[in-house]
Amino acid sequence: MKGFDYSDLRFVFEHGIPWARIGEARGQTEDWSGEYLMTLDNAARFCRDKVAPRAALADEEECRLEADETGKKRVRLPRSILEGLEQLKGIGAFCGMTFPEEHGGLGFPLTVSFGLGEVLSMGDSSLGLTPMLQEGVGQVLLEFADEKVTQAYLPKLVSGERICSMGLTEPAAGSDLANMRTVAVPADGRAGGRQARVRELEQLGKVYLLNGTKIFITNGFGDVLALARTAEGISTFLVSAEDKEVPRIEKKLGIRGSATCEVLFEDSPGILIGEPGRGLVPNMLKLMHIARVGVACQSLGIAQRAHALAFDYATRDRVQFGVPIAAHGPVRKILFENELQLQATRALTYLASAYFDLKESTRLTMRSLDPQGPAAPELKSRLARYARIVDLLVPMCKYDAAELANQVAYSSLQVFGGYGFTREYPLERLYRDVRITSIYEGTSQIQLREVFNGAYSTEKIGLLNQLKCGGGRTFVETDRNRLFVDLLLDELAGEIRSLGGSAPWLQGVQEMRACLRRAREECFLQEQKRAREAGKSYLSLYQREFVDLLGLSFKALALMRQALASPAKIAAAGAFVERAVPLAEYLESRIRRGTDDLITDGYEAVMHMAQAVA
Repeated sequence: MKGFDYSDLRFVFEHGIPWARIGEARGQTEDWSGEYLMTLDNAARFCRDKVAPRAALADEEECRLEADETGKKRVRLPRSILEGLEQLKGIGAFCGMTFPEEHGGLGFPLTVSFGLGEVLSMGDSSLGLTPMLQEGVGQVLLEFADEKVTQAYLPKLVSGERICSMGLTEPAAGSDLANMRTVAVPADGRAGGRQARVRELEQLGKVYLLNGTKIFITNGFGDVLALARTAEGISTFLVSAEDKEVPRIEKKLGIRGSATCEVLFEDSPGILIGEPGRGLVPNMLKLMHIARVGVACQSLGIAQRAHALAFDYATRDRVQFGVPIAAHGPVRKILFENELQLQATRALTYLASAYFDLKESTRLTMRSLDPQGPAAPELKSRLARYARIVDLLVPMCKYDAAELANQVAYSSLQVFGGYGFTREYPLERLYRDVRITSIYEGTSQIQLREVFNGAYSTEKIGLLNQLKCGGGRTFVETDRNRLFVDLLLDELAGEIRSLGGSAPWLQGVQEMRACLRRAREECFLQEQKRAREAGKSYLSLYQREFVDLLGLSFKALALMRQALASPAKIAAAGAFVERAVPLAEYLESRIRRGTDDLITDGYEAVMHMAQAVA
């Protein structure tokens, strides 16, 4: 099929992921990387031959909400989606790939499932959402649910008997979960007519009754792993499909083969998962991390498909002025920049995924050891470090991949010209599908805030110490006040040096990092000049420039590491570094020359002028 190219993802699986290091952390003695690559190849062939040809049908048919014979509203998925889910079960890519073998899984690292999510999204991004959610919910249950729940429920997730989703968002609570209105109380003596159902569920754990509404819930027609308020705080509950209602589904711009539901709880019995009051952290935080890396891979899959289609069209199909349009400079530039940026963002995304696997493997190792044993302190320290890296890189890759994917879909449609605006080609669907990626699982603005907090806000004590060491006039770095981000970038650069990395490349990264350091210092000084809230408001204006600047160093180092693994990546790594240095200088200048009219009277003056004209 034209326009289905997963060659760079395959390269990353073969050369760019530290499978040996992940395997060592997992306690494996055998090399499983060949098995992971074969799994990716099988899934890619399935997506190319079976999924992609049906994607337009799912988009046209959409999801429907219909009343069944009892009068209850039921969600009807497009036939092509149902066929695809059944076929995914047949090839072992539906759910359970990362579950332990005793729960019917293959015991693969999460990174493998993320790679499959990317090729699934190349075929049909609507279809790829279900395996991602199934796997993520299963992982949360494995870590936090009682053994009775996992024994009873996980096999049903793997078989597809149960479809599950996560329920966070409410009409008044999107990113700000402090506004959550869904509540849960222990079912003891309150179940009324649901007493028999409560007693049935109590065989698995503590049962609560939930009341409230969730919105924008992907696969909300199935079971829901939902957050609700309890006396102890926000807690997590597993609510079965038959114990709640779906009053409506959304009519959407894109991903129309996936049902986005409103979910209504009315004394709905739910099984408590984990400890009361710890529903958001750590329970749902783990699922959010999995979903965010999953959406980053979904973004890459959609963008890669759009780019591959544009490349084929420009180099083979469309001739203007006697030559393929790829020979013309503006089109050539679009194709080159999209390819380069996709490779860089993919390198960043799978760097984040690898650290996620290292964190999870270390956590599992700790659970199997004596917490008072001699190895415990070192493992605990390693786990804390991996957790901090994951907290930084996961929102970074989600933001970076989603924003890039929107740009790639836009420019790839432009390559098709007027044809791209029609349904004759898949570009208009990809253009619509990709738009959600920078919105759900936390908007790009939320991801920016989280990365900025992790790379700057939590480092202010170190920055203050550096300024004190410089007598209040300059920042002086010592062994005691070095910042976490700098230490991590040093480690990545050190690995490249140890492998014989090219000096010019590393010099380029040093120049980017110098820009980052100066920009960070400027942020600190600007914040110090203002009152506390005014300083925070000012910094919020430049979070994007700061995170983009930080991301350049991570992407450059990740690409350089791949280039050392295979000469095939040398050209891409060199081209990226060459372009990243002047971009870093520009981003630094944006921060250093920042204005604060957006938080002063300048904002009001411009907005009032606009309103007056209107």
